[in-house]
Amino acid sequence: MERLLKFLEKKGLFWGVAFLLFFIPIYPKFPLLSVTGTYVAVRLEDLLVALILAIWVIWVIKRKGKKFFQERLTQLFLLYFLVGGFSVVSALFITKNIVPYIAVLHFVRRIEYMSLFFVAYDALRRVKDIKFFATSLGLATLGVFIYGMGQKFFGWPVVSTMNKEFSKGLMLKLTWWARVNSTFAGHYDLAAFLVLFLCLSISFLVAVQKRRTKVLIFLLILASYYLLVLTASRISFAAYILAVVFLLPSLGKKWWVGPVVALSIAGMLLSADISQRYASTFNIDLSFLSGVVKVGPPKVVIAPTLTPTPSLQLVGPVIKRPKGEPEPTLTPTSTPTPIPPSEPVEPTEMAVARSTDIRFKVEWPRALRAFAKNPLLGTGYSSITLATDNDYLRMLGETGILGTLAFLAIFLEIGRRVLVFWQKVKPDFEKTVVLGISAAAFGFFLNAGFIDVFEASKIAFIFWILMGAMVKIIDLKS
Repeated sequence: MERLLKFLEKKGLFWGVAFLLFFIPIYPKFPLLSVTGTYVAVRLEDLLVALILAIWVIWVIKRKGKKFFQERLTQLFLLYFLVGGFSVVSALFITKNIVPYIAVLHFVRRIEYMSLFFVAYDALRRVKDIKFFATSLGLATLGVFIYGMGQKFFGWPVVSTMNKEFSKGLMLKLTWWARVNSTFAGHYDLAAFLVLFLCLSISFLVAVQKRRTKVLIFLLILASYYLLVLTASRISFAAYILAVVFLLPSLGKKWWVGPVVALSIAGMLLSADISQRYASTFNIDLSFLSGVVKVGPPKVVIAPTLTPTPSLQLVGPVIKRPKGEPEPTLTPTSTPTPIPPSEPVEPTEMAVARSTDIRFKVEWPRALRAFAKNPLLGTGYSSITLATDNDYLRMLGETGILGTLAFLAIFLEIGRRVLVFWQKVKPDFEKTVVLGISAAAFGFFLNAGFIDVFEASKIAFIFWILMGAMVKIIDLKS
């Protein structure tokens, strides 16, 4: 047992986290075990995370014991879990508007996501180890980019969870105007992940010294940016721009801000999809770009088409012909070519209006109504369905004021440590990485205003790993 604990302490957790950083982004969301009453499925990544969490728990019991519960951040996490538990109990016995096992499933998944903060914290033994974590994430992002290009230009299959039918593991294909998902559940999740990675990779571009490494990072940044444009996510693109504006001056690269933002916006304007979505949002006329932006084929497929059995039919009344007159020759209609399932496509203006109306007229009012029913504890996890498209309203609706304050208290403590670290430490590799992860978190918080990023498994796993690694770097440096 002692040998096993030493291995876990030195390398076991480290290799486990490094593997998760590579596996989670690159493995598509194939369902493994379905759950009755919801189309949220148990996936292979959940089993891997559960295994690593079990190993970490054994290590904590043997090595840390009571000290683990004396740490301030641990207490804040446990406070949020405690409030979340009270919220579920309140929903069961007071508001009575949840399915018990589904609410518990949502609660457990949040604990699963957030627990990786502590696993990453204990897995990082030296500051230099963060380079290996970044390499694992970079290789995974390269794979995500390659697969996204395969979907866009070569018809590689898409595994999506954008609706109940798709979540069953259907192998779809993108139409010309459909937005790239790559290995993620949807284009919004992919875009939010790319905002995280772009901020982190820009900080490493500044931090590393080797020219060859800088070139490789720069090429990966370009690839990630292009993939972000292909997602056509307006909020994620805006989050990327604002996060970069925050990051570059913090790294002492103020003169980079103008060129980077200008080139980013120029690249966005050359993409017909995302530029038209912004134009539809703000009623901007982009007709001057009609000769620059390439337009795809006019024919698109919006649904699976079944192949009918050919048959011969006479239309109209039956007419008796004189004897000896030949019967007319009937020409059968040709059999349509079967078309593989594809993701639905709709006009840009309609898509933008629908997206806005769903948020403003359905999802956000539903969350506010849930908050009004029980302002202190909300109406419980899962009570306002799977999507709210605003994580802050979702917190208020599901866990009330107490749950929201407990959740935000975690980030207030992390932010306090980052601010103290920023003021005391001179510019070096560690400070640059911490600022990069901070900018990534800033972009994540912006995305949370329009996307449920804290509940999206792939990016939630990565986010909490980055948070744990950042706090550990601060503690090691201090």
